[in-house]
Amino acid sequence: MQRGIAPKPKRRRASAPKTRTGCGTCKIRHKRCDETKPVCNICSRTGRICDGYIDPSTGQRFGGNSHSHSHGRVSSVRGLAPRSLFANEEEAQGFRFFETATGIQMAAALGNHGWTPPLLQLSHQNPAICYAVIANGIMSRRYEVDELFASRDLQANSLRQTALQQYGKAVACFRSQLAEGNAVLLETAPACCVLLIMFEFMQGNADGVLLHLKNATRLTASIGTSSQKEMFVKLLALIDMVVALWLNLDLSFSDASLRLPNSQMPLIPHSDLTALSYELANIKNDVMSWRHAVACAHRDPKALTTIDLVGFVTDIQSRLDSWYYEFVAVVPTPQDIAEHRGALLRANYLVTALTVDAVQKQQEQLNPATSPTGPDLSKLKNFYEITELAEAVLSTGYLFPRYASGAAEESLEAVGLLPLFSFRHSFIYALFYVAQNAPDRPLRQRAIRLLLERPWREGAWDSFIMGSVAERSLDAGN
Repeated sequence: MQRGIAPKPKRRRASAPKTRTGCGTCKIRHKRCDETKPVCNICSRTGRICDGYIDPSTGQRFGGNSHSHSHGRVSSVRGLAPRSLFANEEEAQGFRFFETATGIQMAAALGNHGWTPPLLQLSHQNPAICYAVIANGIMSRRYEVDELFASRDLQANSLRQTALQQYGKAVACFRSQLAEGNAVLLETAPACCVLLIMFEFMQGNADGVLLHLKNATRLTASIGTSSQKEMFVKLLALIDMVVALWLNLDLSFSDASLRLPNSQMPLIPHSDLTALSYELANIKNDVMSWRHAVACAHRDPKALTTIDLVGFVTDIQSRLDSWYYEFVAVVPTPQDIAEHRGALLRANYLVTALTVDAVQKQQEQLNPATSPTGPDLSKLKNFYEITELAEAVLSTGYLFPRYASGAAEESLEAVGLLPLFSFRHSFIYALFYVAQNAPDRPLRQRAIRLLLERPWREGAWDSFIMGSVAERSLDAGN
């Protein structure tokens, strides 16, 4: 008879005792913080942002990294928080993360061209903005825990629920302010809208983004002239263009025209792929400006008197042709091949060329004598090539890096922050463009399947979010 075998004791994962003190970064990672000041040793060793320690009743901060000292817009608000600013530690940590991380991510995306509004300062004047700042801080922190929207991480999903609660408070407070018609609070209303747009973008809610953008544009138009208003006019025009890019829509809410500054890296003969990446980004920025101008002209024909649309298309087409001649002449390096840079730039070049063609047709429709045209089936091979380029890279199991060369993400890489608002060249957007625009339904379905099958992230682009947006659009018959 076989002797009974004593059951083996269950193995337990080593873990530190639960603690309610320590920096928020260690808490979120379930690490025991040593509370070293100014930066705890665990965060220091791993290169993470150390939140420091915050008194939830006063908002006063102790210790923590000082990355934001180099960003004058946010450093001046420390110590100004009234005693009633935060109801609990979660709110305090969300506010602090916005200060030390989300604000830096936003400034990096805007290129420090004076478009970043003083959101932290305004949060001390307006409770709706304060709630919105906290919501954005918590939501962006959720992406530091898990970069993907479709997450199985319990901590990431818990943070998302907390962020949604703060967002709900912000919306309720904002609606109350609009109903009261308080002139002082209405002056800061566009700032609240910008934060609500940011939040809806992070959770992939296209309808919410469009609603808040429309309201922000209307509210800004109702405010008297001021330097702050001019800043928001430019910022909303930029957001308007980015939303049109993100959702691939020919629309415009803002009447302001805006040319985006080019990168400082010139295109020279026999450039490498990094230089070509910067130049293609410059061309895409000008396509965004041109697309915005055409959409404005469709809404208000009077805008045609102030916009040189013919000059736009001539310049862009010439630069795009020059770019392609340089691209085919480049000999890729081993690193270029390993990182699939050639395929990435080829796919994004094809998307840009297709976008130029589509915007040119929109421009031609401004002439009443022009007859509308149907889908151009001659472009179908370009849609197929984009899909095949992306599918070939995905089939290798390639892990996309957190930071990309030629995407101006160095400032975020230095502090270990996710480039959450970096609309870099990506296979995700290329597939999304196919999923939205291909004149062949099976091809659109194929692109959506690639986006949803094994979610991944490239900068601001989340494949699950974009695949879901495209799937809803296809189901709606668009």
